[in-house]
Amino acid sequence: AKTLRRLAARPTGETPIFLIASERHAERVHVDLAGLDLAGGGPLFEPAGRNTAAAVALATLRTLAEFGDSLMLVVPSDHQISTAKQFWRSVEAGAEAASAGRLVVFGIKPTQPETGYGYIEVAADTDGIFDVSRFVEKPDLATAQAYVEAGTFYWNTGIFLFRAGAMRDAFAAFQPGIWQATEAAYKAATSDLSGLYMPLDLYSAIPSTSIDYAIMERAKGIAMVPAGFRWNDLGSWQSLLDVGPSDKDGNVIVGDVVAIDCENSYIRGEGRLLSAIGMKDVAIVSTADATFVAPVSHSQHVKKIVEQLEKSGRLETRFTPAHDRVIESGAWR
Repeated sequence: AKTLRRLAARPTGETPIFLIASERHAERVHVDLAGLDLAGGGPLFEPAGRNTAAAVALATLRTLAEFGDSLMLVVPSDHQISTAKQFWRSVEAGAEAASAGRLVVFGIKPTQPETGYGYIEVAADTDGIFDVSRFVEKPDLATAQAYVEAGTFYWNTGIFLFRAGAMRDAFAAFQPGIWQATEAAYKAATSDLSGLYMPLDLYSAIPSTSIDYAIMERAKGIAMVPAGFRWNDLGSWQSLLDVGPSDKDGNVIVGDVVAIDCENSYIRGEGRLLSAIGMKDVAIVSTADATFVAPVSHSQHVKKIVEQLEKSGRLETRFTPAHDRVIESGAWR
């Protein structure tokens, strides 16, 4: 909801907002949307997760259909950003380059070596807009330290600005299979006042990969705008520890939790009582259907657990135990 309010707070001009989310969370999404003006946008629900390349392709198809070759801004929802004013000032700084047909990414000057983020290496700049030399994956600590010392690397925020037509052309050049599969699912979608819904079989056929790997690491002439806002990617347990309210021992406690002699840990219980003794630098999350425990430093490896569960056919990777759990596409309605 914070991300949506930030997008709706653009100082000038109407900004249609499309929210791409899992269909299993449809009811929660509509609760969050209550009272928000999406200016002609709306939810686009995925019956299955297919990573960010599919999400961007879907949003591009929708934009082309509804608004033509307009500028598109892609913003992840799990980021903490300082203020809407600072955010939009940075976005507007990249508008000219994007209008000219370039793919624009927003980067953060690193303040310390960080192994949990991807990096962008830049070359020359023109009026504060840098040419991107390359995108690099999450580095080890020594490499991250070298990036900070070099002064030519920025953290990749995953926030992108581009013309819909430019992204369509990029998919045609580098990932035609993803575009064609997404287009097939989009053309077969059903739509009503609650959102857009894709058929499960067609959407599941879309190759699953990130927009960074599919497009951004391959495209030429990408521009980078240094972000003028404070930013934190809430995609790791460490980031939740950094931004959450902590007790005197550095623990972030959420829910019905009893923690004794614990330090610098993220402990979250949903439903039942969760108790922990002597835990240090760990993340513990207990929900109605699963419990996760790992060192905070290993948070970037959570996907390995997900991959193993998917190979085993565990439904926990597909459905939530909540009342809005979805078993068939469109069934929640």
